[in-house]
Amino acid sequence: MKLLKNILTVLFSVFIIVYFVLQLRLTASDTVEVEYAFYAVVNDVINAQAYLFRAETVIPQSGAGARSYLVKNGEKVKINQELCATYQNTGDAGLQDRVNEIDRQISILEKSNITNSVFSTDLSRINNGISGYMMQIQRSVAAGDLESALRAEDPLLVQMNRRQATRADSKDFFGSRISALKREKAELKAGLNGPNTKDSAPCAGYFYIENDGYENIFSEEALVNLSVEGFKGLKEARPDVSVQNGSVGKIALTSKWYIAFSALRRDAVCFKEGGKYKAVFPFSSDIEISLSFERYVSESDTDETVLIFSTHTLAEGFNFARRQDVQVIKKSVEGLKIRKASLRNENNVPGVYSLQGSKVVYKTVEVLEESKGFYMVALPDKNNRAYSHQTKLSLNDAVLIGGKNLYVGKVLQ
Repeated sequence: MKLLKNILTVLFSVFIIVYFVLQLRLTASDTVEVEYAFYAVVNDVINAQAYLFRAETVIPQSGAGARSYLVKNGEKVKINQELCATYQNTGDAGLQDRVNEIDRQISILEKSNITNSVFSTDLSRINNGISGYMMQIQRSVAAGDLESALRAEDPLLVQMNRRQATRADSKDFFGSRISALKREKAELKAGLNGPNTKDSAPCAGYFYIENDGYENIFSEEALVNLSVEGFKGLKEARPDVSVQNGSVGKIALTSKWYIAFSALRRDAVCFKEGGKYKAVFPFSSDIEISLSFERYVSESDTDETVLIFSTHTLAEGFNFARRQDVQVIKKSVEGLKIRKASLRNENNVPGVYSLQGSKVVYKTVEVLEESKGFYMVALPDKNNRAYSHQTKLSLNDAVLIGGKNLYVGKVLQ
């Protein structure tokens, strides 16, 4: 009797254990993970060291002495416009620099005076402008791009002055200050009696103070008959010291400039002549510029090619360093990003299980690309990212990942 009781106890315990295991498995089979389909862009990028080419005219210095520049770096100039005054007397150069600074202050103050325009006196708009320029300066300084930070200084001062004038409700708030500066300028110019020589623009274009000695090496003409071996020779060329030391600056004849860099043939064939491609320039605070693909240069005995792009974009504060890193985007794929584990295949139609409320539905997808454990799938409407389709996967749809015994119409608790 005791033996029978023990056997029944054991059998009952086994039954209880099996029952709970089955319940756990059934419960687990209904456990699913939900993730929402989100919009993403995946870029296929070439990272390269590019060389900058441009049509440039070097301006030889006409005399020795202390220089005072009459135009800003990168400023567009006319033919015969005075660019630089060179004084034998250092003191005279200092006076001319002060005159230049007064001209700058007068320009800022004249722009700062408010007008009858509603935009000129809108404090909210002015405050937003101040915040924007301050953020721009902070980002430029953090990136080590001090030239961009300095370029934002004048427009920031204009907005700050305009706020002051608006609060005072005066249309000529800076009139007396402008008059005083003009009187000081006249007195200084009267004292500029020392001998000087003036250098003027031999042609119209964009004036730059700094010469790197490569103006006649990385020229527009050098691209005409460029070869793979010839490009290697250019990269090894030394700067022309006489150009660096014997000139007051240079003029870029047009806004057009080029970059060229080495790449493999398989990368070169991804680009279409005349096509537009985005590029990121780390030397200029990761600014993005649209480039036009000119052509690629290749030779039969090597897989190496030279890719040539051009642009007319002259972004403010752009660093025109002759050699610099660049990231060119070969191809961008935009769409919805889903986990690979969520992809199904019902009746040979790829798709995912999705939740509408608590009900399971099947939504089809068009796989565009695989990316690190994810699939990029097409938007139901390329022109309207937020468009919600009844049968195609759409933005923010709840996608079921994993799970067993799923079928269309099933209700999940």
